[in-house]
Amino acid sequence: MATIKDIAQYANVAPSTVSYVLNNTKNVTPETRERVLRAARHFDYHPNQLARSLKTRRSHTIGIIVPDIANAFFTEIVQGIEETASREEYSLILCSSSESQEKEERCLQTLLSREVDGLIILGTGKKLTYQSIAVPTITVDRNLDTQYGSVTVDNVKGGFIATDYLLQKYSGEVLMLTSDLLTNTYQERFEGYRQALQKRSLPFREKLILHCPVSYAGGMDAVGAALGKGLSFGSVFAANDLIALGAIKALLLKGLRVPTDIAVVGYDDIPAAEFTSPSLTTIRQPQKEMGHLAAKILIEKITEKSNQPRHIVLDPALVVRESA
Repeated sequence: MATIKDIAQYANVAPSTVSYVLNNTKNVTPETRERVLRAARHFDYHPNQLARSLKTRRSHTIGIIVPDIANAFFTEIVQGIEETASREEYSLILCSSSESQEKEERCLQTLLSREVDGLIILGTGKKLTYQSIAVPTITVDRNLDTQYGSVTVDNVKGGFIATDYLLQKYSGEVLMLTSDLLTNTYQERFEGYRQALQKRSLPFREKLILHCPVSYAGGMDAVGAALGKGLSFGSVFAANDLIALGAIKALLLKGLRVPTDIAVVGYDDIPAAEFTSPSLTTIRQPQKEMGHLAAKILIEKITEKSNQPRHIVLDPALVVRESA
């Protein structure tokens, strides 16, 4: 079995340099790092994780909490996290909170008991009841606490762009379908909706804001309820793509044409949005980039390359397809 000394001799570096590279504990030049890694691959060398953890006091694992693992939006973010973490030789432990604050806190305690080096939380977006977390932490998509670093998208801007586009292109009022406004992402998209109405001096009508679960069924039921109430609207802004796709299905089942009779815009740009019929016009969030950035920032904090919390806000973008 090869040793660190064997790798050092093969790569023509000191054994300490091999240790720095394999344990990611000190910066070395990219050329030296690649030479060491090439030598390690040559010997098919795999360091003992337990021994390394005892020596460095790091587990080289990152804990992730997501609200809904079945939602493709979160899956794309996790893929971005995994790609960056894998390059830095970190493993992931994934926990789903099912949009429950109580379960989210249980997930937190479970991950901390596994002695993860850091946490990436795609939280419920509701007020946290636990105190300061003792390991480096980054929040993604939903703001939880300014003491932690974060990667988010400007949801107010996204809600404004979606609503303003519908008001500009289609006649009639805009029905908004949204989830729980206690969740800050939906609060912010709702605020963007309001700002678009204010820009055009249009009245805000509470009856045109319908709340529903974040699911296809939620969107279908909400549109069915709106039509059943006799609400008059020319378009729909759904604050989530799953809701939007359910809304389109309900409209088509009622014999309405999308977008000729009623246009629909979603939010997130999940992979299915492009392949439905009609394909979904939506607000794109750069999901994989969010994951890449979250992992990069977290690992910098874990390795003490950066101690200050960084808050990155990315821009959303309108993707025009067939539904609006």
